[in-house]
Parts: sequence; structure tokens; C-alpha cells
Amino acid sequence: MLVCIPCFASEEYKGPISLIATKDGKTIYVVNRDSSDVAVLNTADNNIVHTIALSDDFFPLGAALSADEKILYVVGGDHKGAVLAVDLGTRTITKTAKAGHTPAAAALSPDGTKLFVCNQFTNDVSQFALPDLTLTRTIKAVREPRAAVVTQDGKYVLVANSIPLAPGNYIDHDDPLTDPNINIYVASEITIINIETGETNPILLPNGSGALHGMAMSPDGRFIYTTAIIARFLLPTTQVERGWMNTAGIVIVDTTQLEDENRGFVNTVLIDDVDLGAANPWGIATSADGTKIYVAVAGTSELMVINAVEMHRRLDTRTANPLSIEIQDYLGFLAGMKTRIRLPGQGARAVAVADGNVYVGMYFSDTLQKLREAQLRPTARPVEIALGPAPVWTPERRGEIWWNDARLCFQHWQSCASCHPDARMDGYNWDLLNDGMGNPKNATSLLYTHLTPPSMWSQTRDNPERNGWDTETMGIECIRTGFRWIHFTEPNEEISRDIDAYLVALKQVPSPFLVDGKLSERAERGKLIFHDPRVGCATCHPPETWYTDMKMHDVNSQAYYDRTPYFDTPTLHEVWRTAPYMHDGRYVEMRDVFKLGLHGDTIGDVAGLSDEQIDDLVEYIMSL
Repeated sequence: MLVCIPCFASEEYKGPISLIATKDGKTIYVVNRDSSDVAVLNTADNNIVHTIALSDDFFPLGAALSADEKILYVVGGDHKGAVLAVDLGTRTITKTAKAGHTPAAAALSPDGTKLFVCNQFTNDVSQFALPDLTLTRTIKAVREPRAAVVTQDGKYVLVANSIPLAPGNYIDHDDPLTDPNINIYVASEITIINIETGETNPILLPNGSGALHGMAMSPDGRFIYTTAIIARFLLPTTQVERGWMNTAGIVIVDTTQLEDENRGFVNTVLIDDVDLGAANPWGIATSADGTKIYVAVAGTSELMVINAVEMHRRLDTRTANPLSIEIQDYLGFLAGMKTRIRLPGQGARAVAVADGNVYVGMYFSDTLQKLREAQLRPTARPVEIALGPAPVWTPERRGEIWWNDARLCFQHWQSCASCHPDARMDGYNWDLLNDGMGNPKNATSLLYTHLTPPSMWSQTRDNPERNGWDTETMGIECIRTGFRWIHFTEPNEEISRDIDAYLVALKQVPSPFLVDGKLSERAERGKLIFHDPRVGCATCHPPETWYTDMKMHDVNSQAYYDRTPYFDTPTLHEVWRTAPYMHDGRYVEMRDVFKLGLHGDTIGDVAGLSDEQIDDLVEYIMSL
């Protein structure tokens, strides 16, 4: 059985991931992921007056405050997902309810009778009745929901799915070499849930929209703002200047139009400057009067302040003009309407507004930065509130910081995490320069990269790792080349070695297909099929070497733009979270890899498997 814990959890780290302010602004509840506790901040004197300890292995990710502000509902627990009802008077956990895999966010209905929890890896939303905290139903989302907001009328829940789920480069199965039917639309969605019926509808976002992390509603309830990255994945990665690869934005939805053709989608505005990116926007909040929008920009450790009144005025003007420029591509749209404030510390992720102040949680520095709303200028100097002792970063933790730091990139457009969140993948095909131009390939997870060399689909990046990892003499080559050809800066060897340490320390997340940490009956049957020599799966994916033979094979997957039929054999560990599948991301479902692609039939008899056997095989593979 696998045990899922944060790679670098330590009593020395706090990891503020969510901030919840009371209505009077006198208290902020700081949800600390790494130390698994909730700090109670008195905003009048900037002191932590209490710390509410949670279970050591709970690792919270979000919270919601009850209508009477007596109960804080904290969600987390990774694969043992749960909701904890914390009595704020006694500072004790009074109720616990089971949720899905990795509950990442919580939202409360306006009347305080319903709680909605986003389960990141079961791709659904749990609805609980309050105050009993009784699970009433589970509603399917799309992929890795990370944030939610309930409309003020209590009719709908809007859920932000952080990663897209679509074919990366769909090729006609009947003639893959001559019919390039390219799917040019790959984007995350916002799911609208009708609370009364449970029915869902998608809000389709601009192409390349992904990494949806934070959601906030305007005080009047009309608009919902969601942070996002806009990936320019259709362009070859020949440069990064002026947002050629990635830009950052805010998705705007009008809740009064949720039943129209566009499901309320207004537009996406970019928060970058023309020559300076604002990579990886995370948390978002509004001022009490709705005139300002505040964004915690994680990749550049900044607070972005946006004039919401002027932004909507300009949006209304542009929308009325059918010849207006595509706003989601216009880096100058917010010119004169935003202020960028550089914050001390690393990892601006959480943001909240209380009593005329903006608070930003610095995830890696274990601090809060407090700024007066009336003094939000580029030169503003925040008051720093320490949540604990100054953290002493290990090489692994420093590597995680660098991985998420876009200031290492030319013009700060992207961090490593922009395309590899949590060192996994973003769901897009990218046309990298390592094997020539014009042949895009699916972004891969970097889990166990150091153990399964060489790297890249075409094995163009050698890993020196062979008989054990030695950080004094070896390094992961793709990190160095990534700085040079993706960040367009010269690699720093000390920083690269820290990132090596981060990647080496990555831990596998237990699959949501496991039952109490073990294979299901169907998966057990699938395991027998996987190891059957007549089928041949284990020939190229031997378990003893991380489910890969580390060789190139021709499995009849060559597509129109590929120059070779040979591709790297990927590890199957955590394959459940790496869709779309194959080197060009042509299959969204693992079942289609075998049913449509006959994957493995060049070695064994995959074509001879019945539908039931394929389902069993898929269940096993998705459990790894």
C-alpha cells in the first residue's frame, strides 16, 4: 500500500494555502497545509492567538466558514479525503465526513445549509447537508476541480477544473498517416452545477485555458472571477518573449447569464504586461465595494491590483464593437488599470481582504504580507506576519521553490510548474525544439524521471542516473536544457541541482482506483492479463523497472507529423492522472488505447481481448 504525504512536509514548514476572513474583519483563519493546522490571526495586532492542530496526516487544502461563523469546515486528507468540522469556540474537531480523493476546496451555500467540496483526483464534487455534515450526493466535474463558488441566489455552484481533458492531437484512426484532423481546441472548463437538479453544463473557455486555481465573486454577486493560464500550445516554442508560450489571465463569468448560449462567459483578460509576465496566478479576492480585484501571483510573488470598474467599462465597450481585438490575446488591455506590488518572500498563493487590508499568504516563506487597501502602490511596503520560525529550506524544498518561480524565466512568463504542475503534466501538446520543429508531443509527468532515462518521447535527453543517484556528480539533463530552450536563460547549476533533488524526492500519489489501498477484484483480474505473456504488456512495461523497459518501440502510433515511428516507453506509475495518452495525446480514455489503438498488438494479442478483459486490464493499469 502506498502512503501519500507531501514530499517535503516538516514541522519546520507551515505552507499557508488558504485564508478565510470573518465578516467583521477582526480574524483570519490561516489554513497551513504542511503543518496540518489552522492558525487564528487577530488582525488588530497581527498576532497568532491560537493554533488549531489537525490530524498529522490530514494536510488541509481549503476551508469554508459556517454562516454563523462558529464552525470552520476544513477539507483535505489527500487520498483519505475528508471534511473536518472545527468548533471555533472550543477549537476542537466535532465532526468528520469522508470526501473524495484530495479535497482541494470548499464552498458554502448562502443559507448555510449546504457544503460543496471539490475532490481533485476523483474529479467530482461532494455535497453535504449542514449542520450534520451528511453526504447527500456526489456530482461529476471534469478534471481536477480546484475551486468553487456558489451563486448568491443559491441556485448554482460554479466549479473550476484546473486541467483540460481533451485529445491533444486527434488523428483519424482509419488513416493516421494521411488524414491530419488536428484538434485545435484544448482548454479547461468551468462546470455549472444546478443545485436543485444536480445537472451540469460547461462554460467553454478560450483555447489553451488551464491551471484554474482561484475563484472569487463580486460583492453584488453578478460576476465570478477565476485565475488561469492561457497556454499558446499551437505555436512552436522558438521564443518566450511577450507571452509567446504562456500568458496569465482572469476568466470573467456573468452569473445573470448562466442560462444563455455562452453560459455567462464574458471574456478573459490578461494580467501580464507587454514585456513582463505575471506567471501562475493563484488566489483571487475582491474589495468589499467590488471596485478592486486582488490576485496573488504565485510565479512572481506579487500582488496584482486591478481596477474592476474600469475593466468592466472597457469590456463593455469592446464587446459592443464586433471589430475589436480578441481580448484574451491582448496584453495591453489592462494598461493603466492595474498595479503590481512585489512582495517579500516566496510563493504568493492565498489572498483575503479584511478590515481595509489585503493579506497574502506566502506559501514557501511561511508568512502573511499585510497591505493597506488605501496604500496599494508599486512601492508599497507590506507588514510581514510570521506564522512560525523562519523556515530552513532543504535542497528538496528549494528545488520546489525554483520549480514554481517564474522569475528564473526571461521576462517572467512561466515557471517549470506552468507546464508541469506538481512536476506532472498540463494536458497539452507542445512543439519543443529538442527533436526538430513541427511535431508537437504531449507533456509528460516527471515522476521517476531520474529512474527511467533517457527523457523525452524521442529520448533526446540523457539522464546520467544508472546505478543510484549522486547529486554531486550527476544531474537531470532536461532541467538544464529546459532553462536554456524553454525559459530562455542560462541554467544555474546550483539551482538545477536543487531542482534535481526536488524531482528525485517526488512521491507517488495513490490511485483513486484503489479500494482501501488495494487492487479491486477487477484490477486483480486485469493484473493477470497484464502479466500474461500472450498479451505481452509486461514485456515493454516490466514492473521491476518502474513499468518501462526504457527503450524506444514502434507500436503503430506514428502520426502525420512524426518523423519516426519509434517512441519512448513511459512508466505506468500514476498513469491514471496523465491523460491524454500516447505521445501525441490522441486518446482521452485509457480504454481507447487498447480498443481503438490496439496498443501492444505489435508484441502480443491485444486484439484478441474481449471488452470485459480490456476493462479489467484498464482497471489494473489505472490502479498503478
